[in-house]
Amino acid sequence: MSQRLPPLNALRVFVAVVRLGGVSRAAEALHLTHSAVSHQIRALQEELGVTLFEKQGRGLTLASEAFAFASRVEAAFNEIEQATRELAARRRTRLRISTIPSFAARWLLPRLGEFIASNPEIDVEVESSMRLADVKGGEVDIALRFGFGRYPGLHTELLMRDWLFPVCSPEFARRHGLADPPSIDGLPLLHSDNEPWSWWFPAAGIVAEEPEPGLVFSDSALMLQAAGAGQGLGLARQTIAWDALRAGLLVRPFSALAESPHAYYFVCRKEKLDSAPMARFRQWVFDQAAEFPVPG
Repeated sequence: MSQRLPPLNALRVFVAVVRLGGVSRAAEALHLTHSAVSHQIRALQEELGVTLFEKQGRGLTLASEAFAFASRVEAAFNEIEQATRELAARRRTRLRISTIPSFAARWLLPRLGEFIASNPEIDVEVESSMRLADVKGGEVDIALRFGFGRYPGLHTELLMRDWLFPVCSPEFARRHGLADPPSIDGLPLLHSDNEPWSWWFPAAGIVAEEPEPGLVFSDSALMLQAAGAGQGLGLARQTIAWDALRAGLLVRPFSALAESPHAYYFVCRKEKLDSAPMARFRQWVFDQAAEFPVPG
């Protein structure tokens, strides 16, 4: 018949006393009373039929016959702790997400905390770049792309559309008396390099050529900062301007708006679509997109 194992809790207390060099320190570390630790040590000695500690002055010292036992029990607990850490690490997953800087800064990141709080076992890494990350090659797991939706060999879904309209600071609108019907004569115009004013002109009833380049930005979020600082009238997308409009940092001086020819797409490898982390993020981001207001 095999030897019955001592109670695991008593062994845990024993290891703590050995590691920390005394009952008081072990009691503090384990959040137990001094008497509770002493009781566990006495019970373990009775269970094993050996003396584990000997009194030395006002303290305890490990008995000579218990050295080998203490070393092996401590090694066993270390192995259990390491195995637990490794198991927990394997349960964690990482999602690498790529998107353009303006969408990352103005739409995704302000909302992403909710997903992270609801999915603490998923580590999220966001790469914001104008460069198209290699989804097919595994450089990232998900791309939230802004374009025409033509990404051969990848799972591609329309996430949401976007709209273009002019924005400016409240003071800029007051100073220039901006209101419907739209007029941009003599105004400093700001836009990003892939979103010309000519996309908005037909919706506003303006017949004109594309204005001469003024301030042109590669990052739409930076263009919004310039508009908010009163540097001009900026052609903005709803997705990146919404939070600033709601906070009153920007205003829409004209009601005319135009749907952008570009849209946001959820892109991933086809074989990864049904994986649990991917499915959770996909559901979350599509829910966020569905709740995002359509401008009127």
